[in-house]
Amino acid sequence: MSSDVTNLHAQWLENCPEYADELKAMSEEEIASAFGSDLKFGTAGLRGVMGAGTDRMNEYVVRRATQGLADYLNDNYDAPTVAIAYDSRNNSQLFAKESARVLAGNGIKTYIYDELMPVPVLSFTVRRLGCTCGIVITASHNSREYNGYKVYGSDGAQILESVADSILAKISAVDMFGGVKTAGFEPSAEGLISYVEPQIYEDYMQAMLEATDITPETDVDILYTPLNGSGRRPVTDMFDRCGFKVRIVAEQEMPDGDFPTCTYPNPEKRETYKVALSQADGCDIIVATDPDCDRVGCMVLHNGEYKLFSGNDIGTVITYFMCNRDDAEGKTIVSSLVSTPLIDAIAADNDVRVIRTLVGFKWIGAQMNELGDDFLFGFEESNGYLTGLYARDKDGVCGAHLLCSLAAYYKAQGKTLVDVLDEIYEKYGTCLNETVSLETEGAPLMKKVRGAGIPGLIDYAPGICGLPPADIIQMNYVDDSRLIIRPSGTEPKVKLYISAADKARVDEILDNLNKIIG
Repeated sequence: MSSDVTNLHAQWLENCPEYADELKAMSEEEIASAFGSDLKFGTAGLRGVMGAGTDRMNEYVVRRATQGLADYLNDNYDAPTVAIAYDSRNNSQLFAKESARVLAGNGIKTYIYDELMPVPVLSFTVRRLGCTCGIVITASHNSREYNGYKVYGSDGAQILESVADSILAKISAVDMFGGVKTAGFEPSAEGLISYVEPQIYEDYMQAMLEATDITPETDVDILYTPLNGSGRRPVTDMFDRCGFKVRIVAEQEMPDGDFPTCTYPNPEKRETYKVALSQADGCDIIVATDPDCDRVGCMVLHNGEYKLFSGNDIGTVITYFMCNRDDAEGKTIVSSLVSTPLIDAIAADNDVRVIRTLVGFKWIGAQMNELGDDFLFGFEESNGYLTGLYARDKDGVCGAHLLCSLAAYYKAQGKTLVDVLDEIYEKYGTCLNETVSLETEGAPLMKKVRGAGIPGLIDYAPGICGLPPADIIQMNYVDDSRLIIRPSGTEPKVKLYISAADKARVDEILDNLNKIIG
């Protein structure tokens, strides 16, 4: 173990009495893991396991990051302001308050929610209050051990790489124990820390409902689970205001950062619905939002069984409906390039344009800024959806409203959403979309693929199709199948996004890739 790591551990023992027991109990391997590096700050902010150490999520790491953010804001803006929200995770409220204290200590006016609020509400709040930036304390759909710190720009979208790099440079210059300025947490209308006025939430609800008011139908039996997260209030408010019939999964209704009945609260995964399925009792649709309520997922009752819809399935059905509206012609759908290619055919058939972006809803938000009223709908395959211009991040409340509105609309025609998906396949061709994660370092694999001399390989590394440079490779096949390869930016994984007509073709594409990479 290096002397730098040992010295950091000793420094924490001296300065962090609340972590003394945890620090003393650490093995050499645990010390090396906790202090071997700093928790990485990037376009997704910070995210990591909670605990003591520089490579963990804790109040000291949060204060240092916020000091760096404050230095960046004060260097680049006159009288900057910040909005803060937090979800139901353990320590989320603590980290939010500590962030507010550091910003106030640096003379920055801060607006913080006095109750947990989801990502889309924070995105709206930044725009509504005209803030310079926003912070959300959340680790999205990670397991209970994690928490995180997302930073948003003045447009309400997550920051881009150039801004993240500038903030990181400021963070790196901050001494964790001697370089952080703090103030007391004393919210008042006149002080540097204020609670967000309740009217802002009401404004969000009104704007979201206006943006998603696509059909008057509400006759559908819904079972909803907020997965012990921040979606409970806004999603149930939405259901009540729209007149939907809904039941809530009791064990997963109230905020609980331990997620006692769902280890991995991700609405993309079938196991997430285990408790809900035990209570479904013939409901038409099960809807789930993740802890920060920016993602939504569903299971649909069809022929006596519940079918899990993928993020692409949901996006396809919503795209089909939106493109067939009378006001859709000439407008634009914005979607990540790894999302299903099926929407291109649907859009083209209805004179709707599709713009593809890099992975991450911030890129969709950037396109929304350019499109204005020509924006129709945005989605990414990881269960993120948005219509309207009130926010610049994916919105689980909006997604739940769209899903249930469409379930009711098609139910009135005697159809389920599965029937609708089948109709789309019959008209435009079946498109199976499968995401596979490989537990391997990204750089060596990407080098092998690039060096294999594959005809027609599309390499996004130089920056093509109007997109910034990205470590992404795409292969299009003559049968309209597609493979996109993208390494994770935060862990030793490579994601494969495969689109094909059937499972046999998906397996064939995987086999061919394995021959290339060995």
